[in-house]
Amino acid sequence: MNQKLTEELLSKVLSEGLKLDLTDSNLKDTPRRIAKMYCEEVFSSLTKPPPELTTFPNEGISEMILLDNIPYVSWCEHHFIAFSGRAFFAYIPNERIVGASKVARLIDYYSKRPQIQERLTQSIIDHFCYRIKPLGAMLVMRGIHGCMSHRGVKTGDEAGMITSALFGSFKLPEVRAEGMALIQMSLVDRKG
Repeated sequence: MNQKLTEELLSKVLSEGLKLDLTDSNLKDTPRRIAKMYCEEVFSSLTKPPPELTTFPNEGISEMILLDNIPYVSWCEHHFIAFSGRAFFAYIPNERIVGASKVARLIDYYSKRPQIQERLTQSIIDHFCYRIKPLGAMLVMRGIHGCMSHRGVKTGDEAGMITSALFGSFKLPEVRAEGMALIQMSLVDRKG
């Protein structure tokens, strides 16, 4: 990414396109701040490799593992407005188990790019399953979309989108049902 060029073009868009006064003390550094935000944070996964998924030998674990309530923020590719929410990731290990924080890092990594939530969900599960080769995996993501809550239909923060991606044994109805039951249990425990 070219942060300097991004800053220059943003200056032109803001001053000439939107007619904002970039000499105003509150706006004068805005093109630089926006360029830095997009290049170093918001879209950082476009130029960085994915995180390593540290694994450990599976010593007899044959049941489902659920990592729940993982926060994420991503960016709608249609409007460049944030969508954010929580992810629930379940898998049944094969030969290896993965370090718990690594799934959260993988979700964070894939969130840092412009996209639709459906693709985000599938990209995460595809990467995990390619690298770890579990017997099965499921990712459920709920997102509140700024492009829906704050513009257009203006639904507020109540309406959201839920997407899921399934791999291997999670395509079996009984395995999927167990995963969904664990997610439900997690949500009930949080409401306490």
